[in-house]
Amino acid sequence: MRVVENTSKKGKKIYNSTLLRESYRENGKVRKRTVANISHCTPEEVEAIKLAFQYKGNLCELGSLKESVKLQEGLSMGAVWAVYQ
Repeated sequence: MRVVENTSKKGKKIYNSTLLRESYRENGKVRKRTVANISHCTPEEVEAIKLAFQYKGNLCELGSLKESVKLQEGLSMGAVWAVYQ
């Protein structure tokens, strides 16, 4: 299975779709079957699905990817409110 991102143009409109697809052989020809339409998912969710497929053989490696993820804290609402007042 894999994630496929399609872009089609009809007239002046551009349509984007993200599909979860699998390939199989039928009578010696490669066919593709759409398992799910994940266009409604956020980009972060789509990236998580791609990452899960990339490490599907060893999901334990996903835990070690925490070092590559950068967390950034925004402004504290209380401090901003106090300055505003």
